[in-house]
Amino acid sequence: MGEVARTTVGEDAGTTMGEVAEESVGGIAEDRAQQVLVEYERALADSPLAPQTRRAYRSRIAGFLAWLADHDGGRADPLTEPPARDAAVRAYRSRLKSARRSRPATINAVLTALDHFYDHLRIGPALIVREEQVAPQPRALHEDETRRLLAAVRSGGSLRDAAIVHTLLHTGVRVAELVALDVEDARLGARQARLVVTTRGVEAREIPLPDESRLVLREWVSIRRGWPGIERTAALFLNRRGGRLSTRSVDALVVRLGSVAGLEADSGQRITPYVLRQTFGHRLLASGADPDRVAELMGHRRSETARRYGAVRAARPPDDVPG
Repeated sequence: MGEVARTTVGEDAGTTMGEVAEESVGGIAEDRAQQVLVEYERALADSPLAPQTRRAYRSRIAGFLAWLADHDGGRADPLTEPPARDAAVRAYRSRLKSARRSRPATINAVLTALDHFYDHLRIGPALIVREEQVAPQPRALHEDETRRLLAAVRSGGSLRDAAIVHTLLHTGVRVAELVALDVEDARLGARQARLVVTTRGVEAREIPLPDESRLVLREWVSIRRGWPGIERTAALFLNRRGGRLSTRSVDALVVRLGSVAGLEADSGQRITPYVLRQTFGHRLLASGADPDRVAELMGHRRSETARRYGAVRAARPPDDVPG
């Protein structure tokens, strides 16, 4: 058993969506589906999988079993007979792809859960190829997109949210580095304002802050003093309960604000903290900054790594580039 997805080319080779009709798939009785799910839940509880993975697998298999119980198909048993297993998984994959319009990554995640489920049933995974996933083209925000994002923050976000977006956009820190910042890491004096970032046990790096970001961060630090629970943590960015903000919360925040700004609808790609990091790196290179300096600011050991930010979709240079 394992979490790693298999890519198996076998009986499924050459099969296209729609070739497997649901009518040809063997169904199961609803009470049997419930019993099988209960037994699988017990197996998951005893497995070494992470809790989050167990929950995800349980949900995906519950959906598959409900689908099997929801139609009257052929007589072959999809839970005990390999040919019927393969036909059922192919048809379910086609259903996810067409009726539900699931993304390739979602379909592949379901197939991975089915691999685990059929290992549990001791007949082995279905012979199904994974959906091909096209890597999204790296991108950076151009100036108009940046203005729209910041406008969305002003209209629909808090001052904390604004400070987070400004920090990501104008320092290029990784989201894990952002949530690890303490108040003392934001040096917000009128002259030479900077962010001190320490990560992965390497020497701290200092990133200059443009005036706008400095002012927004100063406002947030002032408001933070009245935040509940601040006596328990030195974290710069806090959640509603006064604890250190999580990377997941920051991811969700940026995605939501990008959607509010209409940037996801325009590009078909979610706006994530990494897009803001790419924007920072791309604009530095586009403005003529030395790759060694870019690598230093972004926490890379080699300038060759920093040069990749020049390959993202074109964006105009920023108004202020840290020197």
